[in-house]
Amino acid sequence: MQNRRIIALAVLNTVLSIFGTVVNSLVVLVILTNKNLQKGLNLLILSLATAGLLTCAIAQPMYVHAILYCTDEASMFQEALIVVALITLHALTLNLVAITIHRWKALSRPFTHLLLVSKKHASLAIGGVWIVSILMGVFFATKPGKLVAAYVHLAMTLAWIGGYIRLFCLVKKQRSKIASLECSPTAQFQKASIKFENEALKTSAILVGLSLLCFFPDIIFDFMGHVDEIRMAWEFTVLFLNSSLNPCVFIWRSHQFREVLAKNVRHVWRGRK
Repeated sequence: MQNRRIIALAVLNTVLSIFGTVVNSLVVLVILTNKNLQKGLNLLILSLATAGLLTCAIAQPMYVHAILYCTDEASMFQEALIVVALITLHALTLNLVAITIHRWKALSRPFTHLLLVSKKHASLAIGGVWIVSILMGVFFATKPGKLVAAYVHLAMTLAWIGGYIRLFCLVKKQRSKIASLECSPTAQFQKASIKFENEALKTSAILVGLSLLCFFPDIIFDFMGHVDEIRMAWEFTVLFLNSSLNPCVFIWRSHQFREVLAKNVRHVWRGRK
């Protein structure tokens, strides 16, 4: 029975690893090869997809190898897996934090904003996200880090939830403000702007919601103790699942991305003919 469970877990993670690698690679390639997509929120989505790609292409295959062949819980390979997984998973989380901050700034200044944010500023923010992700991943793999990890992650979760409640309240406030200026010559532009920002907010909220569903059980188990054993037993599968879901959400929600993707597919298809 134990062998069947391990084989089933290995097969499931292998399938998710392949699927997640493909869809995250698709998002990365489409954004990198289309300058019109390389701005604002899409740059943060690019970084998020890169984190997902590393999770699916590196951390998840390492996990499959560990559950199939590593019988020693203290093996160097398993320790390396935990560090790599924590780095890539924290990169996912912190990229979503950056997306949340982006949404906050956008909705605070919806008519002047920041779709025009420079690549330089976005690159600096993304670089900061990855540096912090590496530091957090390495630290939380140590004994002192394990003592505080659950509290840090719980605080981040509560801040996320509170932040999105305030963001949706801000959208409601902006809509009321626009309604009071119905006769203004810029009213239609303002309506279109707030509609765009609201749709982007819904996309980021879905991404964050899925992440909370995948990550919150890990926080609970961390408070209970022995989280490393539970992660190796099955919880890493749930954590890694988020990496496969995020690009699917973005493709589903981004009409502009789907248009560019369809255009690229038609171009490739005609080239083959």
